[in-house]
Amino acid sequence: MKLSPQEQEQLIALMTRIYMDLHGIESEHNLLAGEGDYRPRIEHFHDAVRALSSQDAAHLEPGGRLSVELLAYDLSALRYLQTMPLASLKPHGGVGTSPGTAPVAVRDGDLIVKSKRPSRQVRERICELYQHYAVLFAAMMKPLADRDYLDRVDTLNQDVKDLHGLVDQLNKMAAGKGSLNHVVSAVQHLEDDSLRHELMEFMRADKYKKKDNLIKLVAFLKSHMGKLDQQIAGIDAAHMNYVMAQLGIFEGSRDMLKKLAAQGMNLVGKFVQNAVAESKRDLGR
Repeated sequence: MKLSPQEQEQLIALMTRIYMDLHGIESEHNLLAGEGDYRPRIEHFHDAVRALSSQDAAHLEPGGRLSVELLAYDLSALRYLQTMPLASLKPHGGVGTSPGTAPVAVRDGDLIVKSKRPSRQVRERICELYQHYAVLFAAMMKPLADRDYLDRVDTLNQDVKDLHGLVDQLNKMAAGKGSLNHVVSAVQHLEDDSLRHELMEFMRADKYKKKDNLIKLVAFLKSHMGKLDQQIAGIDAAHMNYVMAQLGIFEGSRDMLKKLAAQGMNLVGKFVQNAVAESKRDLGR
């Protein structure tokens, strides 16, 4: 189910209302993100919503606010806050780890800012609001997490494939059977500008004429391919974490979605269910 611009605005407006409610509660009780971020915790998550609304391509770059690693961490943290409503976070510094559990204490010079402990009713309200927000966040960000995952893994796999071809040509040359033209052609097909430049300098300096140099170069390229494989594994793990977290959020929110449907908010239910169906298909691949 692809949202129209108007439908997306409708869902973002709903998330913004939840954001404002949480912002008020967290500001009052000094529930801050932590790790140098002195804003209410909800600001960290709503940064992603703002990034989505801005349509700034920089947010979609590897390491950008809408990268799959950060979004997967967001979902993990959103789930955690539903069970630990007074916990602090580790914004952007906890990718791949669980959110922190240390009590929040903000230091201003030598002053420790303290606030009264939220009542049980307030804690329950925080859990409820984060549950609503998490469901919408998970569904809204799913297409972005998928695209980042697929694009980056496809690019890295192609890089590894190109490097394998180059290594084959270099091994042939080391065995006295290769062609300089084939090696140069393989180098020119590499997407990594820095690596391509270094390899062309290697060829221009005639270093390829010594077998030992070729053997060392092949070893370096194999090591480089190993690092690319590790990057692929990391991105794949982040995407799987996103999928699993989304399914967990959905399973704990079925009653909430039924209530929304009863209130005439069928768009939310259909959109969320579609996103969850896609996640289940991802698990089956």
